[in-house]
Amino acid sequence: MTQVIWTEAALADAQRQYKILASIDGNVALRAAQAILKAGNSLETSPRRGAIVQEATGLRKLQVSFGKVGFTMHYAVIEDEVIILRVYHGRENRPN
Repeated sequence: MTQVIWTEAALADAQRQYKILASIDGNVALRAAQAILKAGNSLETSPRRGAIVQEATGLRKLQVSFGKVGFTMHYAVIEDEVIILRVYHGRENRPN
């Protein structure tokens, strides 16, 4: 089975998203954090389901449904590991 590894940057991104939402509604923030973690950890069983990012070999992105816009998770699959690199809000400026 594939092991999911969250980088410090990805965990910081998830925490940042939580803090932003918590300033508006704590329950929404908690549900968003749960959706992000669930999506990332689900890559354990389906690591290649995210779309390939054409500009960077080996980089993939997974759309995380949440609210109107959701989140985008960038990750790489290396042998039997999924390395989650970054987590962005759908309206945030980010690499494609």
